[in-house]
Parts: sequence; C-alpha cells; structure tokens
Amino acid sequence: MVYHEIRKVNGKKQNYIIYNERKDGKWIKKSKFIGYGNLKKEFVNKMKDELKIEVEADRSILTKKQILEIEVLKKAYNEKIKTLDKEEFQAFQKSFITELTYNSNAIEGSSLSLEDTKLILNENIVPEGKSLREIYEAKNHAEALRFINNCKTDLDELFILKLHKIILNNISERFAGRYRETNVRIFGSDVKFPESIIVPQLVKNLVYWYNKNKRKMHPFELAVIFSMKLVSIHPFVDGNGRVSRLTMNFLLCRKDYPWINVYMKQRAEYLKAVREANDEDYSSILEFLIKTLKDNLKSFNLI
Repeated sequence: MVYHEIRKVNGKKQNYIIYNERKDGKWIKKSKFIGYGNLKKEFVNKMKDELKIEVEADRSILTKKQILEIEVLKKAYNEKIKTLDKEEFQAFQKSFITELTYNSNAIEGSSLSLEDTKLILNENIVPEGKSLREIYEAKNHAEALRFINNCKTDLDELFILKLHKIILNNISERFAGRYRETNVRIFGSDVKFPESIIVPQLVKNLVYWYNKNKRKMHPFELAVIFSMKLVSIHPFVDGNGRVSRLTMNFLLCRKDYPWINVYMKQRAEYLKAVREANDEDYSSILEFLIKTLKDNLKSFNLI
C-alpha cells in the first residue's frame, strides 16, 4: 500500500509518500520526503508510482529501469486501446490473435505461414498441402486465447490442464489435458527434465509458489518466471511451449498488461534465453520479453 502523508513541523507542511506492507508476519515501511506545502495531485501520484517501483526493484530481478519501461508500455497500451471503437478493437484483436497463433505454432515446428493461419482462422479455408494436425493446431491455439481472455478464475492446476486439453484437442486425445507418464528429452539438447512420476507434484508445487508470490512480485516478472518454471518441468508429452506462453499471457492480461507475441524470427534467441531460465537464470528472458513487447506494440502502432 502506498499513500500520501502530510506532517506539520514548526507550522510547515511536510509531504511524505509512505509504502506499507505486511510480509512474513512483519510490517515493512518505507517513507520518502517529497516537498513542502500544498502539492499538486499529479505530482503526488507520480511520486507514489516512483516509490512503488523503487520497492519492487529492491526485491526483484528486474531493474528499476526495466520496471519503469514495462509500466510505461502498459500505460501507453491501455490508453491507446481506450481510444479504439468497437470495430477497431475487434479488428486489432483478430489480427493479433492470428499473428500470435502463427508465431507460437511456428516456433514449435508448424509449417503454416501467416497467410495460411489467416485463411484457417478468419476465412475457414484449409490451405492446400497442409496436414490436419497443423490445421487443428491453429484452431486450437486461437480457441485457447479466447479461453484465457474470457476466464474469470485465478490460475490453478485445473486451469493448466484445461489449456493443454484445448491445445491438443482433435490432435492427441490420449494425452490432451493429462500429465506425461514417460520421461522426455529434446532431440539435440542436453537439457534434462524431471522424472514423470514427480511431475504432478511439481506442478502443484509451482501453483503453490504462484499463490505465495502473486502479491509480492512484480506482475510481469511473476508471469514470465511462472511460464519458465512450467516449461522446465515439461509436464506434457506435447504442447509444453505453447501452454507456458499461454499461461504467461493469461497472468499478464489479469493485471492489464499487454499480451506478448514471441516472433518466429526470434526463435533462436528466445530458446537460448529459455535454456538459461532452465538453470534459474531469468535475466535474459526478462530482457528479451520486454524488448519483444515493445516491438509488438510498435508493430500495431500502439505506442
């Protein structure tokens, strides 16, 4: 909680911004003097935001500069979206969902082009020479995006399984919405994933971690690190990357942050940052996704 406090000392008004938070059974309080006399509301609110960013940076992997950049992008996005009429917003959403679906599936090996994805999602036309699996991958990913956009509940284990079920619908019913029962590895990689027998407990532990940290961590950092922890568990036979990015975007949109569309052309850079995150080094993936978010918003003239 951040609030404005006025103290009178020797007849003079002294203005302070106070940050107050209860953590691990103890109250943490930080104050900052911001000036004498009557201050404008806009200035006071600006000082509140700055103190909040300072406190978050003190306990975050994100730097103060990164948090400020994220918040500027969030504000610019939400202000721009408010200026769109219903038809303009629907057109933007339709285009963004198409691009996000194309890129997320292409990163995982789909041969569909952006134009193919547009035909499937927006015109219900099946491109010639494309497999049924790829067609369903496109339709399922778009359905998953609609699901997270309309979901009113918080993230939990059932939410993750539901997302996976949507992703593999009509593709692999045997594995859809179910944890893997075999050990897995990525061809050409030395990354080792947990034994299948402990996967359900690891996901439960991750959801517990989320609930414990959702009021402590910056929302952007929380969303990104959750998705990285989930993909490092690799809980499913197939669809892990897509589900991890979907959960990230779900957590972002719950706090009014824009969704992030990782471009296919960035695949190598993205996967390198993911590998570092597997070793709990999250600095590269955070920096990468901040830059990607900025590129996303520029591409749609939203900043």
